[in-house]
Amino acid sequence: MEKKSKIIAMPCDCRCCMFVVEKTIWEDGDISYSITIQDSRYDHNYNTLWGRVKRACKVLFGKPVYFNDVHMEGEETFKKLVNDMESLIESD
Repeated sequence: MEKKSKIIAMPCDCRCCMFVVEKTIWEDGDISYSITIQDSRYDHNYNTLWGRVKRACKVLFGKPVYFNDVHMEGEETFKKLVNDMESLIESD
């Protein structure tokens, strides 16, 4: 099936990862969005036995488990991301 994709990417201020939104328009007219955080480094601390036990305990007690985050300093960076996402919605 044919598809047409557009992607926006906003790097983290420390350049450790990127917030990526991909819009895909399929030939049958369906539209899908994929939102990912792409990590550019591998943190070995999270894959130790202790790290896995801590995450399991957090899940068990209903606490949030964070695997990755994107840090953006200031209003302008976030506004640019929002504007890029709005233009992604409007584009075909």
